Amino acid sequence: MKNLKNLSLSGLITLGIIVACSMGYAGAPEGSAFRRIMLLLGGDVMGGGYVQALTYFAFFLALFETRAKIKRIYRERRAFGMNVIPTNEKNVFLPSDINNLKFKLVELARKDNFILIDLLKKTCTKFRSADNMGELIDIVSIQVEIYQDKAESEQSVIRYLVWVIPSLGFIGTVIGISMALAIANSGDMEAITTALAVAFDTTLVALILSIIIMWYLHDMQEQSDRLHSDLKEFVIENFINKIELN
Repeated sequence: MKNLKNLSLSGLITLGIIVACSMGYAGAPEGSAFRRIMLLLGGDVMGGGYVQALTYFAFFLALFETRAKIKRIYRERRAFGMNVIPTNEKNVFLPSDINNLKFKLVELARKDNFILIDLLKKTCTKFRSADNMGELIDIVSIQVEIYQDKAESEQSVIRYLVWVIPSLGFIGTVIGISMALAIANSGDMEAITTALAVAFDTTLVALILSIIIMWYLHDMQEQSDRLHSDLKEFVIENFINKIELN
């Protein structure tokens, strides 16, 4: 449902940009700087502006998907402040406390299934089968890697869209140069110039949008890596290291 919302919103924004640029291009005086800018942004849809339109759509879809992932990371971080387990340095967990904690975590998971709650719940389950604390830490590390792998797999669409954006620019370059070569023998310099404009404009727009979306992508990946690192540290420092076996 959320993906459909992002698709619809990306399509509407793209349509709005292309319509505005088309109207500006059609209404601007011939040879004016404004008309050239509108052409750059995709105002001449039939003359090559459809490439910019596809680039805008891929950009906004990637942007909304990325922001949704970042919002989800912020939500997961809320669990650190929910006092799921005591974080007092003097607090210890006896083996008898583990079962009670697990029941508490099961109840919390029914309301809000945060990754932290799920990780603590799985750690409690594995406590009985672990021979020592080192093995329990290894179990937590493996589980965090599983969460991280799942998060990275969910980013596959975003990474594909980030790759598509500059690719569309290069496709526009090929289209523009092909158009220019096709009419080169005619000697119509205006038509050749227009075709070359398609080649360079589509690439320029795609590269600018790529710079922007790459920043969001790296920010999302950094926050995701930090979240999983903090999850592991939190469970080890506030739970495993405080288990009193005797």
